[in-house]
Amino acid sequence: MKSARLAGLVATTLLFGCGTPSCPKSPPAPAAAACPPAEASAMMTGVDEEATKALEERLAKLRKGGRRTITYKAPTDAEERAYAAWVRDALVAATERKEPPKKAPAGFSLRVLGDVWLLEEVRRRKRGAGVVVMRTGRARPIFVEAPHTFHDAGTLPIALAVFEAQAARVLLVNTAHRYIDRPADATKDAGAKDEKAASGSKDKAAEEGDEVDEKDEADDEKGAAVEEPAGVDRDEADDPNVAAPVVASDVAHAERSFFHAAHRELVALVRGAVTVQIHGFRDDKSEGTGVIVSAAKTNADAAALAARLGPAVEGTKVRLYPTDVSILGGTINQQARTCRELGAPFFHIEIARTLRDGLGADKQKRARFAAALDPIFAQPKPPNP
Repeated sequence: MKSARLAGLVATTLLFGCGTPSCPKSPPAPAAAACPPAEASAMMTGVDEEATKALEERLAKLRKGGRRTITYKAPTDAEERAYAAWVRDALVAATERKEPPKKAPAGFSLRVLGDVWLLEEVRRRKRGAGVVVMRTGRARPIFVEAPHTFHDAGTLPIALAVFEAQAARVLLVNTAHRYIDRPADATKDAGAKDEKAASGSKDKAAEEGDEVDEKDEADDEKGAAVEEPAGVDRDEADDPNVAAPVVASDVAHAERSFFHAAHRELVALVRGAVTVQIHGFRDDKSEGTGVIVSAAKTNADAAALAARLGPAVEGTKVRLYPTDVSILGGTINQQARTCRELGAPFFHIEIARTLRDGLGADKQKRARFAAALDPIFAQPKPPNP
């Protein structure tokens, strides 16, 4: 009976939030549960511009070198377990307003930046592990993810805007190019000069950290500097039987990464939380389309979210996968697969390059888009009589 009452309390907390100013103490790990606010379906407004700028600057430093100079390295079994446990402990502490974990896994550190914690790599031991940005105190049970910020130019500022506008609990960002770990013979000839630049700078980067990577910092939002591997595009395939190449540094599709370990731990810990993952596509992949919204075969209401996004974009269309389009549905995405296994909603958002450029250049348009991208859907107010 006692265990049944505890399970009921956890479920009620996750769905409706806490009725008291502080969350109840979490059960012993790994069953600890984060606590969303009492009005989880209501937008929390009032973005702190200075805090957002500080976070942008820190993320830029953490991503520095991720386009060309770092050597990507996936976690071992032991590293993955230690990292997942660290993420779990940090999330429980953040939601219960406790002190952050004092000990981090080797090669990582926890940085306190105002009201957010950054679970980040140590600068001189970068390996493309990504960064987990965790909001402390009150937050909505939303995880915003940007796994291809180098390859899909402009997705980072959009993801950050969504994280802030929706007062999301967590933002996950990659810190290495999607194809930085690709085999040399799997790329087009056009990528040879990038390989040469990368191999020629790695020794120096190892000695001096990422201070040698100033050009990469300026190039990080210019698009894909690393060529895509030849063969089927995994984003377009949406078929688990297609023999598409998998690159270890492609954290949205590789089975093992620190990024995916964090996602898996977060979704398992906060039952009922919603994941929103931001991607980008070339305009010619779906002409006349600005956004493709997919539930990636989870229980998410993609049609409702697509309807919300429509008025937030001008001069283009928001299409629904698989009703309107048959590509870019994210169905073989590893994070989507975990959400399906755990019964959690997952939104796969693809944004055309022209629209990404427009959102990146216009702060107001970006804010309007981020506000519309509310995966929890506040109940509309009744019309005035």
